[in-house]
Amino acid sequence: MSLPWFIITTLLLLMVIYVIYDRNTFKKVRYTRYFSESSVYEGGQLEMVEEITNGKLLPLPWLRLESSISSGLTFGNQENFGVSTGQIYQNHVSLFSLKSYRHIKRRHLITCPQRGLFRLDSVTMTAGDPFGVSRRSQTFPLQLELLVYPGMADFNDLPLPVHSWLGELPVKRWIVEDPFLTAGTREYMPGDSLGSINWKATARTGSMQVHRKDYTADSRLIICINVEDSDSMWRTVNNAERIEWGIRCAAAVGEYAMGHGIETGLLSNGRLDGGGAREPVSARSLGSLEELMGLLACLNLDRTIPMSSLLELETESGSSNNDYLIITSHRGNELQQAVEQLKMLGNGVEWLDITDTGRVVGA
Repeated sequence: MSLPWFIITTLLLLMVIYVIYDRNTFKKVRYTRYFSESSVYEGGQLEMVEEITNGKLLPLPWLRLESSISSGLTFGNQENFGVSTGQIYQNHVSLFSLKSYRHIKRRHLITCPQRGLFRLDSVTMTAGDPFGVSRRSQTFPLQLELLVYPGMADFNDLPLPVHSWLGELPVKRWIVEDPFLTAGTREYMPGDSLGSINWKATARTGSMQVHRKDYTADSRLIICINVEDSDSMWRTVNNAERIEWGIRCAAAVGEYAMGHGIETGLLSNGRLDGGGAREPVSARSLGSLEELMGLLACLNLDRTIPMSSLLELETESGSSNNDYLIITSHRGNELQQAVEQLKMLGNGVEWLDITDTGRVVGA
Protein backbone atom coordinates (compact mmCIF):
# COMPACT_ATOMS: atom_id res chain seq x y z
CA MET A 1 0.00 0.00 0.00
CA SER A 2 1.36 3.41 -0.99
CA LEU A 3 1.81 6.16 1.56
CA PRO A 4 -1.09 8.31 0.30
CA TRP A 5 -3.52 5.39 0.58
CA PHE A 6 -2.19 4.55 4.00
CA ILE A 7 -2.79 8.13 5.14
CA ILE A 8 -6.28 8.18 3.64
CA THR A 9 -7.17 4.82 5.19
CA THR A 10 -5.86 5.95 8.56
CA LEU A 11 -7.86 9.17 8.42
CA LEU A 12 -11.01 7.30 7.41
CA LEU A 13 -10.49 4.87 10.28
CA LEU A 14 -10.00 7.73 12.73
CA MET A 15 -13.15 9.39 11.40
CA VAL A 16 -15.13 6.18 11.90
CA ILE A 17 -13.76 5.84 15.44
CA TYR A 18 -14.59 9.49 16.10
CA VAL A 19 -18.20 9.07 14.94
CA ILE A 20 -18.69 5.86 16.92
CA TYR A 21 -17.34 7.31 20.16
CA ASP A 22 -18.94 10.72 19.68
CA ARG A 23 -22.37 9.11 19.40
CA ASN A 24 -22.00 6.31 21.95
CA THR A 25 -19.51 7.37 24.64
CA PHE A 26 -22.02 7.83 27.46
CA LYS A 27 -24.69 5.41 26.30
CA LYS A 28 -25.47 2.84 29.03
CA VAL A 29 -22.88 4.42 31.34
CA ARG A 30 -24.14 4.56 34.91
CA TYR A 31 -22.40 6.32 37.77
CA THR A 32 -23.24 6.72 41.44
CA ARG A 33 -21.38 7.99 44.49
CA TYR A 34 -22.48 7.69 48.11
CA PHE A 35 -21.22 7.76 51.67
CA SER A 36 -21.23 4.65 53.82
CA GLU A 37 -23.00 6.69 56.53
CA SER A 38 -25.36 9.64 56.23
CA SER A 39 -23.96 11.22 59.41
CA VAL A 40 -20.86 10.93 61.56
CA TYR A 41 -19.43 12.72 64.59
CA GLU A 42 -16.58 15.20 64.33
CA GLY A 43 -13.28 13.34 64.12
CA GLY A 44 -14.94 10.16 62.85
CA GLN A 45 -14.24 8.21 59.68
CA LEU A 46 -16.38 6.74 56.91
CA GLU A 47 -16.10 5.69 53.28
CA MET A 48 -17.08 7.42 50.08
CA VAL A 49 -18.01 4.78 47.51
CA GLU A 50 -17.88 5.26 43.74
CA GLU A 51 -19.61 2.84 41.36
CA ILE A 52 -19.44 3.07 37.58
CA THR A 53 -20.84 0.70 34.97
CA ASN A 54 -20.26 0.43 31.21
CA GLY A 55 -23.26 -1.55 29.98
CA LYS A 56 -22.37 -1.73 26.27
CA LEU A 57 -19.95 -3.51 23.97
CA LEU A 58 -17.93 -0.38 23.19
CA PRO A 59 -15.05 -0.10 25.72
CA LEU A 60 -14.00 3.18 27.29
CA PRO A 61 -10.19 3.18 27.39
CA TRP A 62 -10.10 6.27 29.58
CA LEU A 63 -12.66 8.11 31.65
CA ARG A 64 -12.08 11.08 33.96
CA LEU A 65 -14.42 12.17 36.77
CA GLU A 66 -14.14 15.61 38.36
CA SER A 67 -16.07 16.95 41.36
CA SER A 68 -15.82 19.65 43.99
CA ILE A 69 -16.70 19.53 47.69
CA SER A 70 -15.93 21.55 50.81
CA SER A 71 -12.37 21.23 52.10
CA GLY A 72 -13.64 20.24 55.56
CA LEU A 73 -13.20 16.54 54.69
CA THR A 74 -9.85 14.76 54.51
CA PHE A 75 -9.33 12.03 51.90
CA GLY A 76 -6.66 9.37 52.14
CA ASN A 77 -4.14 8.72 49.37
CA GLN A 78 -5.27 6.26 46.72
CA GLU A 79 -4.20 5.21 43.24
CA ASN A 80 -6.16 6.78 40.35
CA PHE A 81 -7.68 9.35 42.72
CA GLY A 82 -6.28 12.87 43.10
CA VAL A 83 -7.27 15.71 45.44
CA SER A 84 -6.39 19.39 45.00
CA THR A 85 -7.27 21.26 48.18
CA GLY A 86 -8.01 24.98 48.38
CA GLN A 87 -8.97 27.14 51.33
CA ILE A 88 -12.71 26.53 50.90
CA TYR A 89 -13.15 23.77 48.33
CA GLN A 90 -11.23 20.75 47.13
CA ASN A 91 -11.33 19.21 43.66
CA HIS A 92 -11.37 15.44 43.15
CA VAL A 93 -10.23 13.63 40.03
CA SER A 94 -10.93 9.91 39.51
CA LEU A 95 -9.52 7.98 36.53
CA PHE A 96 -11.14 4.82 35.15
CA SER A 97 -10.65 2.42 32.26
CA LEU A 98 -13.84 0.50 31.43
CA LYS A 99 -13.91 -2.60 29.29
CA SER A 100 -17.10 -3.87 27.69
CA TYR A 101 -19.86 -4.63 30.20
CA ARG A 102 -17.64 -3.70 33.13
CA HIS A 103 -18.63 -2.62 36.66
CA ILE A 104 -16.10 -0.98 39.01
CA LYS A 105 -16.54 -0.06 42.68
CA ARG A 106 -14.01 2.03 44.60
CA ARG A 107 -13.93 2.94 48.28
CA HIS A 108 -12.22 6.07 49.60
CA LEU A 109 -11.53 6.51 53.32
CA ILE A 110 -12.58 9.92 54.65
CA THR A 111 -11.74 11.57 57.98
CA CYS A 112 -14.08 14.31 59.23
CA PRO A 113 -12.04 16.82 61.26
CA GLN A 114 -14.77 19.46 61.52
CA ARG A 115 -18.53 19.58 61.82
CA GLY A 116 -20.72 20.79 58.97
CA LEU A 117 -23.10 19.97 56.15
CA PHE A 118 -21.15 18.71 53.15
CA ARG A 119 -22.85 18.56 49.77
CA LEU A 120 -21.89 17.16 46.40
CA ASP A 121 -24.38 18.25 43.75
CA SER A 122 -22.82 16.91 40.57
CA VAL A 123 -19.85 15.23 38.93
CA THR A 124 -18.43 15.95 35.48
CA MET A 125 -17.48 12.95 33.36
CA THR A 126 -15.08 13.19 30.41
CA ALA A 127 -14.24 10.25 28.12
CA GLY A 128 -13.09 9.46 24.61
CA ASP A 129 -11.49 7.01 22.18
CA PRO A 130 -8.03 5.42 22.54
CA PHE A 131 -6.37 7.94 20.17
CA GLY A 132 -7.78 11.11 21.71
CA VAL A 133 -9.70 12.03 18.55
CA SER A 134 -13.09 12.08 20.26
CA ARG A 135 -13.54 13.77 23.61
CA ARG A 136 -16.91 14.33 25.25
CA SER A 137 -18.04 15.64 28.64
CA GLN A 138 -21.28 15.27 30.55
CA THR A 139 -22.46 16.35 34.00
CA PHE A 140 -24.24 13.85 36.24
CA PRO A 141 -26.42 15.12 39.13
CA LEU A 142 -25.76 13.48 42.52
CA GLN A 143 -27.48 15.43 45.37
CA LEU A 144 -25.18 13.84 47.93
CA GLU A 145 -25.15 15.08 51.55
CA LEU A 146 -23.12 14.27 54.64
CA LEU A 147 -23.79 15.61 58.13
CA VAL A 148 -20.82 15.83 60.47
CA TYR A 149 -22.10 16.30 64.01
CA PRO A 150 -20.03 18.35 66.45
CA GLY A 151 -18.01 16.52 69.05
CA MET A 152 -19.37 16.69 72.59
CA ALA A 153 -17.70 18.39 75.49
CA ASP A 154 -17.35 16.27 78.63
CA PHE A 155 -20.51 17.01 80.60
CA ASN A 156 -18.61 16.50 83.84
CA ASP A 157 -16.29 19.36 82.87
CA LEU A 158 -19.13 21.86 82.76
CA PRO A 159 -19.14 24.22 85.75
CA LEU A 160 -20.85 23.09 88.96
CA PRO A 161 -23.63 25.76 88.95
CA VAL A 162 -24.78 24.47 85.57
CA HIS A 163 -24.65 20.88 86.83
CA SER A 164 -26.86 21.81 89.76
CA TRP A 165 -29.27 23.80 87.62
CA LEU A 166 -29.63 21.06 85.04
CA GLY A 167 -30.05 18.48 87.78
CA GLU A 168 -33.00 20.40 89.19
CA LEU A 169 -34.88 20.51 85.89
CA PRO A 170 -36.03 16.84 85.88
CA VAL A 171 -37.43 17.37 89.39
CA LYS A 172 -39.00 20.70 88.49
CA ARG A 173 -40.91 19.06 85.66
CA TRP A 174 -43.26 17.25 88.00
CA ILE A 175 -44.51 20.11 90.19
CA VAL A 176 -47.21 21.45 87.84
CA GLU A 177 -50.63 19.78 87.77
CA ASP A 178 -52.02 19.33 84.28
CA PRO A 179 -55.83 19.74 84.04
CA PHE A 180 -55.94 17.72 80.83
CA LEU A 181 -54.30 14.58 82.19
CA THR A 182 -56.07 12.21 84.60
CA ALA A 183 -54.63 9.38 86.65
CA GLY A 184 -57.72 7.67 88.08
CA THR A 185 -59.97 8.97 90.84
CA ARG A 186 -59.81 9.84 94.52
CA GLU A 187 -62.27 10.75 97.29
CA TYR A 188 -63.77 14.22 97.32
CA MET A 189 -61.93 16.75 99.51
CA PRO A 190 -63.07 20.20 100.68
CA GLY A 191 -62.14 22.75 98.04
CA ASP A 192 -62.55 20.43 95.05
CA SER A 193 -64.73 21.95 92.32
CA LEU A 194 -68.00 20.36 91.29
CA GLY A 195 -66.66 20.13 87.76
CA SER A 196 -64.00 17.66 88.91
CA ILE A 197 -66.55 15.11 90.23
CA ASN A 198 -66.49 11.72 88.51
CA TRP A 199 -70.17 10.74 88.67
CA LYS A 200 -69.67 7.21 87.36
CA ALA A 201 -67.05 6.43 90.00
CA THR A 202 -69.27 8.05 92.63
CA ALA A 203 -72.21 5.81 91.71
CA ARG A 204 -69.97 2.74 91.62
CA THR A 205 -68.30 3.30 95.00
CA GLY A 206 -71.14 4.94 96.86
CA SER A 207 -68.91 7.87 97.94
CA MET A 208 -68.09 11.15 96.27
CA GLN A 209 -65.16 10.67 93.82
CA VAL A 210 -63.27 13.28 91.80
CA HIS A 211 -60.80 13.06 88.93
CA ARG A 212 -57.20 12.81 90.11
CA LYS A 213 -54.98 15.00 87.96
CA ASP A 214 -51.60 13.86 86.75
CA TYR A 215 -48.51 16.02 86.58
CA THR A 216 -46.71 16.99 83.43
CA ALA A 217 -43.73 18.86 82.09
CA ASP A 218 -44.78 22.49 81.85
CA SER A 219 -41.41 23.98 81.02
CA ARG A 220 -38.66 23.37 78.51
CA LEU A 221 -34.96 23.94 78.28
CA ILE A 222 -33.95 26.30 75.49
CA ILE A 223 -30.26 26.20 74.62
CA CYS A 224 -29.11 29.55 73.24
CA ILE A 225 -25.87 29.73 71.24
CA ASN A 226 -24.47 33.21 70.74
CA VAL A 227 -22.10 33.28 67.74
CA GLU A 228 -20.79 36.73 68.72
CA ASP A 229 -17.26 36.45 70.09
CA SER A 230 -17.49 39.96 71.58
CA ASP A 231 -20.17 42.58 72.22
CA SER A 232 -18.63 44.78 69.50
CA MET A 233 -18.65 42.14 66.77
CA TRP A 234 -20.56 43.07 63.63
CA ARG A 235 -20.91 39.99 61.43
CA THR A 236 -17.63 38.12 61.01
CA VAL A 237 -16.47 35.84 63.83
CA ASN A 238 -12.84 36.51 64.70
CA ASN A 239 -12.41 33.59 67.11
CA ALA A 240 -14.29 30.72 65.49
CA GLU A 241 -12.73 28.03 67.69
CA ARG A 242 -14.18 29.69 70.79
CA ILE A 243 -17.69 29.44 69.32
CA GLU A 244 -17.03 25.89 68.15
CA TRP A 245 -16.27 24.96 71.75
CA GLY A 246 -19.58 26.50 72.79
CA ILE A 247 -21.34 24.33 70.20
CA ARG A 248 -19.71 21.23 71.70
CA CYS A 249 -20.97 22.33 75.12
CA ALA A 250 -24.47 22.74 73.67
CA ALA A 251 -24.30 19.18 72.31
CA ALA A 252 -23.33 17.83 75.75
CA VAL A 253 -26.12 19.74 77.50
CA GLY A 254 -28.65 18.63 74.88
CA GLU A 255 -27.67 15.00 75.29
CA TYR A 256 -28.05 15.23 79.08
CA ALA A 257 -31.38 17.06 78.94
CA MET A 258 -33.03 14.79 76.39
CA GLY A 259 -31.66 11.74 78.16
CA HIS A 260 -33.52 12.90 81.28
CA GLY A 261 -36.79 13.52 79.46
CA ILE A 262 -36.52 17.32 79.39
CA GLU A 263 -38.18 18.99 76.43
CA THR A 264 -35.40 20.86 74.66
CA GLY A 265 -35.21 23.66 72.10
CA LEU A 266 -32.45 25.58 70.34
CA LEU A 267 -31.96 29.27 69.60
CA SER A 268 -29.00 30.85 67.84
CA ASN A 269 -28.24 34.09 66.05
CA GLY A 270 -26.21 32.13 63.49
CA ARG A 271 -27.85 30.72 60.39
CA LEU A 272 -28.32 27.24 58.97
CA ASP A 273 -26.39 26.01 55.94
CA GLY A 274 -28.82 24.83 53.31
CA GLY A 275 -31.67 26.66 55.01
CA GLY A 276 -32.34 29.13 52.22
CA ALA A 277 -33.23 32.43 53.90
CA ARG A 278 -30.66 34.14 56.11
CA GLU A 279 -32.55 33.89 59.39
CA PRO A 280 -31.64 33.01 62.99
CA VAL A 281 -32.17 29.48 64.24
CA SER A 282 -35.37 28.96 66.24
CA ALA A 283 -36.38 25.41 67.06
CA ARG A 284 -38.42 25.60 70.26
CA SER A 285 -39.17 21.89 70.56
CA LEU A 286 -36.84 19.20 69.25
CA GLY A 287 -38.06 15.66 68.84
CA SER A 288 -34.76 13.84 69.26
CA LEU A 289 -31.06 14.24 69.95
CA GLU A 290 -30.43 13.44 66.29
CA GLU A 291 -32.50 16.49 65.29
CA LEU A 292 -30.52 18.71 67.66
CA MET A 293 -27.20 17.37 66.40
CA GLY A 294 -28.32 17.93 62.81
CA LEU A 295 -29.05 21.59 63.55
CA LEU A 296 -25.70 22.01 65.30
CA ALA A 297 -23.94 20.40 62.33
CA CYS A 298 -25.56 22.90 59.96
CA LEU A 299 -25.02 25.97 62.15
CA ASN A 300 -23.01 28.57 60.26
CA LEU A 301 -21.08 31.14 62.29
CA ASP A 302 -22.56 34.01 60.31
CA ARG A 303 -24.41 36.36 62.65
CA THR A 304 -27.89 37.22 61.47
CA ILE A 305 -28.99 39.53 64.31
CA PRO A 306 -27.55 40.48 67.72
CA MET A 307 -28.21 37.89 70.41
CA SER A 308 -29.90 40.54 72.53
CA SER A 309 -32.39 41.17 69.70
CA LEU A 310 -33.12 37.45 69.42
CA LEU A 311 -33.92 37.25 73.14
CA GLU A 312 -36.07 40.37 72.86
CA LEU A 313 -38.12 38.56 70.23
CA GLU A 314 -38.63 35.79 72.79
CA THR A 315 -39.95 38.37 75.27
CA GLU A 316 -42.24 39.92 72.67
CA SER A 317 -43.69 36.48 71.90
CA GLY A 318 -44.68 36.14 75.57
CA SER A 319 -42.37 33.23 76.30
CA SER A 320 -42.77 32.16 79.92
CA ASN A 321 -42.04 29.27 82.26
CA ASN A 322 -39.01 28.23 80.19
CA ASP A 323 -35.42 27.65 81.23
CA TYR A 324 -32.82 29.37 79.05
CA LEU A 325 -29.16 28.36 78.97
CA ILE A 326 -27.16 31.10 77.25
CA ILE A 327 -23.84 29.91 75.86
CA THR A 328 -21.89 33.06 75.07
CA SER A 329 -18.47 34.69 74.83
CA HIS A 330 -19.64 37.97 76.35
CA ARG A 331 -22.27 39.54 78.60
CA GLY A 332 -22.77 42.90 76.98
CA ASN A 333 -25.17 45.41 78.55
CA GLU A 334 -27.85 44.92 75.89
CA LEU A 335 -27.65 41.15 76.28
CA GLN A 336 -28.02 41.39 80.06
CA GLN A 337 -31.02 43.72 79.69
CA ALA A 338 -32.68 41.23 77.33
CA VAL A 339 -32.07 38.47 79.88
CA GLU A 340 -33.67 40.52 82.65
CA GLN A 341 -36.78 40.96 80.51
CA LEU A 342 -37.01 37.20 80.08
CA LYS A 343 -36.71 36.71 83.83
CA MET A 344 -39.58 39.16 84.43
CA LEU A 345 -41.84 36.82 82.45
CA GLY A 346 -41.07 33.97 84.85
CA ASN A 347 -38.31 32.31 82.85
CA GLY A 348 -35.21 30.82 84.41
CA VAL A 349 -31.86 31.85 82.94
CA GLU A 350 -28.39 30.39 83.38
CA TRP A 351 -25.14 31.53 81.73
CA LEU A 352 -22.39 29.39 80.28
CA ASP A 353 -19.47 31.71 79.50
CA ILE A 354 -16.88 30.68 76.92
CA THR A 355 -13.42 32.07 77.68
CA ASP A 356 -10.49 32.81 75.39
CA THR A 357 -8.93 29.47 76.22
CA GLY A 358 -11.98 27.54 75.03
CA ARG A 359 -13.01 26.64 78.59
CA VAL A 360 -16.35 27.52 80.12
CA VAL A 361 -17.26 29.15 83.40
CA GLY A 362 -20.65 29.36 85.05
CA ALA A 363 -22.42 31.88 87.21
